[in-house]
Amino acid sequence: MERETLILHLAELGTFIDSVLAEKPNPRFSMERYEEMNKVIRTEIHRNGWFDEASVRASLQGIRSWMHADAMSALIEPYSFRAFHPSLALILAGNLPLVGFHDVLCGLLSGYRLQVKMSSEDKTLLPVFVNVLSEIDPIYTQLITLNPPRLSGYDAVIGTGSDSTLLHLSAYFREKPHLLRGNRTSVAVLDGNETDETLGKLAEDIFRYYGRGCRNVTHLIVPKGYSFDRFFSALYPHKEVVQNKKYGNNYEYNRAVFLLSQQPVLENGFVLLVESESLHPPLATLYYHTYSTDSEVTRYLSGHSEQIQCVVGRGDTPFGSTQCPEISDFADNINTLSFLAVAHN
Repeated sequence: MERETLILHLAELGTFIDSVLAEKPNPRFSMERYEEMNKVIRTEIHRNGWFDEASVRASLQGIRSWMHADAMSALIEPYSFRAFHPSLALILAGNLPLVGFHDVLCGLLSGYRLQVKMSSEDKTLLPVFVNVLSEIDPIYTQLITLNPPRLSGYDAVIGTGSDSTLLHLSAYFREKPHLLRGNRTSVAVLDGNETDETLGKLAEDIFRYYGRGCRNVTHLIVPKGYSFDRFFSALYPHKEVVQNKKYGNNYEYNRAVFLLSQQPVLENGFVLLVESESLHPPLATLYYHTYSTDSEVTRYLSGHSEQIQCVVGRGDTPFGSTQCPEISDFADNINTLSFLAVAHN
């Protein structure tokens, strides 16, 4: 298969996603596939309590923005195509719906056959995509193997997991080219002059997917003397997050832990705000710390750069856009295509 044909097939997958998001069947695809995806969207919350319909649809909307022939062609143009001779092993995370699809996309665009180990938390959405591609061309049943009993014969590995898991994976895959990603999070730098609209956009960066992604803002850097009154008001439209059983349980548990340890906490009934320079707070919690000068902010960001995915504010990532990555935005800021281009030379 030529790369141009592959890109057209992937663009067709984007058209399928359009029909699902619009809730309008497209005669170019079988009704079976359309109904299969809609059933998964409606019922995923029963398999994974974090994956409600709004979260799944948001993920599909983000992926749809990548699946245009011109965007994919521009992304891959500088890199060689291997015509599916080498094999790539993918070990996907499961914290967000279809969180590993960008790796699948990059692998296919680079011309690799894929062996995909899906997370048990996110194992029903990707198979529908593969089924759609297989209807477009049966060759995809040979190019993409989902959850093989054992990874074998691979030429390179991309894996995502916790920092402790990566120690094991690094040792296990030491003989092969590998790209392994661990825990990251995102921060927002405020100066106190943000409008209500800007703070509302920040709330989306915080609460989309219940704050479980590396692109979610979990740490605030605020000027000394900052008042959180307007900030909490901007969060209020997201108060329903606490109705999610898993999120609500985390909120109540962490609230109790902080109170028992006599840790000062600001709260509004659905999120906890705790002063700490640490990253990676527990779920339903935001850490924050204060600054007096811009140089303090610069030093903090530089010192924690290996743990930060996005910086919101300061002219970096715009408020409200962390969960809308472009096709050229790579996890951990490591160019996946560059890795794949040299992995099998």
